[in-house]
Amino acid sequence: ALWEEIGRVGVGFDCSAEDAAGVNELCRGVEACMAITNAARSSRLWGSWRLKFTDQPAMVKNKGVTGLGGVPFTGFVELTQTLRSNGTAVTEEVLTVPPFGKESRSYLRGQVTQVAPEVIEQTYAEVSMGGVFNSNSGDVGGDVFFSKAVLAVSYLSENMRICRTRSDHVFVFERSAYE
Repeated sequence: ALWEEIGRVGVGFDCSAEDAAGVNELCRGVEACMAITNAARSSRLWGSWRLKFTDQPAMVKNKGVTGLGGVPFTGFVELTQTLRSNGTAVTEEVLTVPPFGKESRSYLRGQVTQVAPEVIEQTYAEVSMGGVFNSNSGDVGGDVFFSKAVLAVSYLSENMRICRTRSDHVFVFERSAYE
């Protein structure tokens, strides 16, 4: 039922508050079946994951992670996170941009670490936005991160990952590749 509802409402950027609440509630039902402990260390976590749904306000407002998805006439295509067992993390955001709808790819590169048995922290220190803007934390000094996400892995299977923020917003990912 969860995949069907996500198929109906989309990634969450343009759905109603009622539809988002419905997906969030369906996620709670799936999360109740979580059988893995210490999910932040599980080998199932490693690989590429495509974002299927989120109700996280900044993501919804910006229609993606970079903020470029909120620019008029820009369209969201997909967002993929790649988490590797060596601690590296890459998030790729694909958008269509005017005037002809050409695809533009942005990348955030950094680290993923376990901060609790079920919690991961992703810090991104290098950003490449659509091939136009490139920078890394060394350019602006020291321990500056362009993006940081702390997510509780509330459900993890071979093909689905559900994460929650501290404020209980949900991210649903579908595996697109193994590490």
